[in-house]
Amino acid sequence: MKQILFFLFFVSLNLNAQNMAEILGSLKESNKTKSMLKTSESQIVKNEFFTTQEAPNLGVTFANAKENANNGAEYSVGISQNLSHPFTIASKERGVNEFSKAIKQETIHELHLLKLDVVSKYHNSCVSKEMRDKATSLLDEQSKRFSQIQKAYEVGEISKKELLFNKLDLAKLRQNVNNYKRNYLSELASLQLLVDNLTLTEIDCNDVIAPARHVELKPLSEHDELKTIEYKNSASKAFYQVHDSLISSLGYELLYANELNTKKYTVGLSVPLGGLSSQKEKLKAEQFLLSSAYTFEKASMEVQIQNVSKASLSKIEAIYDEFTLLKEEILPLSQELANLSKSAFDEGEGNIMEYLDATRSYSLNLLGMLEVKKTYYYELFELYKKADLDFGENYAQ
Repeated sequence: MKQILFFLFFVSLNLNAQNMAEILGSLKESNKTKSMLKTSESQIVKNEFFTTQEAPNLGVTFANAKENANNGAEYSVGISQNLSHPFTIASKERGVNEFSKAIKQETIHELHLLKLDVVSKYHNSCVSKEMRDKATSLLDEQSKRFSQIQKAYEVGEISKKELLFNKLDLAKLRQNVNNYKRNYLSELASLQLLVDNLTLTEIDCNDVIAPARHVELKPLSEHDELKTIEYKNSASKAFYQVHDSLISSLGYELLYANELNTKKYTVGLSVPLGGLSSQKEKLKAEQFLLSSAYTFEKASMEVQIQNVSKASLSKIEAIYDEFTLLKEEILPLSQELANLSKSAFDEGEGNIMEYLDATRSYSLNLLGMLEVKKTYYYELFELYKKADLDFGENYAQ
C-alpha cells in the first residue's frame, strides 16, 4: 500500500513539474522581461528626440490707435522657428540610428544573460535535487543496515565502539540529507526570483544537457557587447560631424503687420556666430574623445573575452575529466566492491563492517561525483555568459 501511495505521489509531482522549455517560455512574458523592454524603448525614444525640431511659434498682436490725425486698429501676425543643425540632418539621423541600435543590442544582451541565469539555476537546482534524492535513498538503505549492525553487536560480532561509529555515521548522513534538501529549496527559490509570473513547485530535470568536454567559441565579431560598443562608436563619429558644421542652428521669422492704413511684410533670418563661441569645439572634442574611448574599450574587451574564455575552457575540460573519471571508473568500481561485499556477507564469508565500509565508500563517491557535476554546470554557464553563447549553441555532446 505504501509503495502504491509513493508511486501516485511521484506521478503527481511529475505531472505538475515544470520543464526548462516551459520556464523559458514564461520568462518571455515575465514582468522582469517586460520592464527591461519598456526601459529600452524609453531610452530609444529619448535618443530620437535629438532629431526633432521645435514647432513654429505663432505670434498675434492687436492694438487700437488714437491720434490727432489717425484713428484705427493695428494688428500683426508672425511665425518664427529655430532649426537645430539644419545642414547636418543626414549625420544626425545616422548618429541617432546607430545609438538606437546600441540600445537595442544592449537590451538583447541583458535578456540573453537573464535567460542564461535561468538555465544555469535550473541545472544547479536539478543537480541539488538529484543529490537530495540520492542521499535520501542512501539514508534509507543505511538505516535498514543499521538494524543488522545492532544485531551484530548484540551477538558480540562487533564492539560497542564500532556500533557507535556507525550510529554517528548514520546521524551525519541524516544531517547531510537535510542540507541537500535545504540547498535544493534554496536553488529553487533563487530560480523563482527570476521567473516572477510562474509559480515553481517542482522541476522536471529530464531536459538537463549532458556534460561535454569541448565547447566551441563563436567569432568575436558576433559578440553582443562588442556589437554594442561598435554601434556607440559609429554614433559618436556621426555626432562629431553634426557639431563640425559651420552653422549649428538657423532661425527664421515671417511677419505681417497692419498699422492703420499701412501694410508691412517682414522676413527675418538669424544665424548664430558659432565661431565666436567655444561650445561647438567642446562638443566636437567630447564626441572625438568618446569615439577614441570606445575604440580602446572594444580592443580591451576583445582581449579580456579571449583570455577569460580560454581559461574557462581549460577549467571546464579539467572538471569534465574529473567528472568522467568518477562516473565511468571510480563509481563503477565502488559499486562492484559494494556488491561483492554484500554477496560475501550474505554467504557468511565476510563481516558486516567490510560491507558497511564498501557501501560508505560508494556513497561518498556518488555524492562527490554530483558535487563535481554541479561545479561543471556553474563554470559552463559562466563561460556562456562571458563568451556570449546561446544555450546549447556550439555544444558538442
